[in-house]
Amino acid sequence: MSMAITANGTALPSPVEITAGEEIIWSADTGRAASGAMVGTVVAEKRTLAIRWGVLTAAQYETIRGAVVSGFIPFTITIDGAASTMTVYRGTITGELLGTFGGTTYYKSASVTVIQQ
Repeated sequence: MSMAITANGTALPSPVEITAGEEIIWSADTGRAASGAMVGTVVAEKRTLAIRWGVLTAAQYETIRGAVVSGFIPFTITIDGAASTMTVYRGTITGELLGTFGGTTYYKSASVTVIQQ
C-alpha cells in the first residue's frame, strides 16, 4: 500500500498511523422530546483524521507545523493512487522531543488531528 499526504500544498512525511472517524452533524433544534425520543435532522457527515508520525527530524516536524496551520486549509490523502481532498482545520499539534544526536535534533513522535470543515 502506498500513501501520501499533502496539506496546504506541502507534502508531509509518511505517518505511522491514521485513524479516521465520521461525525454526524445535527440541526440546531436537535434534542430529546418530552417522551425521551431523539428529534432533529442530520445536516452533514464530516471526517476527522488523527494522524501520528514516528521518529522525525526537526526539519520534518517543522514541515508539518508549517503546512498544517491555523484556519481552513486544503488537505489531500492519496492511498494506492486514489486521492481524497477536503478542506480541514486542525486541532493541537504535538511533538515529543527525543534529543540531538550527531548534530541532528529528532522527535520521538508527532501527531495532529484534522477535521473536515
